[in-house]
Amino acid sequence: AVSLTVYAFLYGKLYLSLSGFENAIVKLARRRGDDPLKAAMASQSLVQIGLLMTLPMVMEIGLERGFRTAVGDLIIMQLQLSPVFFTFSLGSKMHYFGRTLLHGGAKYRATGRGFVVRHEKFAENYRMYSRSHFVKGLELAVLLICYKLYGSAAPDSTAYV
Repeated sequence: AVSLTVYAFLYGKLYLSLSGFENAIVKLARRRGDDPLKAAMASQSLVQIGLLMTLPMVMEIGLERGFRTAVGDLIIMQLQLSPVFFTFSLGSKMHYFGRTLLHGGAKYRATGRGFVVRHEKFAENYRMYSRSHFVKGLELAVLLICYKLYGSAAPDSTAYV
């Protein structure tokens, strides 16, 4: 649901900017002095949602082991690029769940392998994950570039980033 929401959000923002509705909304908000509408159109709330999603984890670790430890664990997780891994695993689940819904074949297939971590060549990773990750990531990158070029709600780069 999260991945589909990102697609719907970006396609919706691109549609608003290309159709001219976004520019009209921003102009109306400027005339009325409606700052919350401008902030909502600039989509800065996505960062706030991301920070609010970590709050339950920080509170749980803080209550169990102390808040200094919780903040330290949060910083370590960010340095270890845990959000990148979470996004990658979420993309894998979304891709294969969608394929199962479209084509069927939902049954347990035992592999007989345990948990293995090994280094793979980029060509092998690209072959395995090109349709489920790289193509979708490229599509999102193109959507963001097009929105940056044609969007009017976030003229400064800080709101866009």
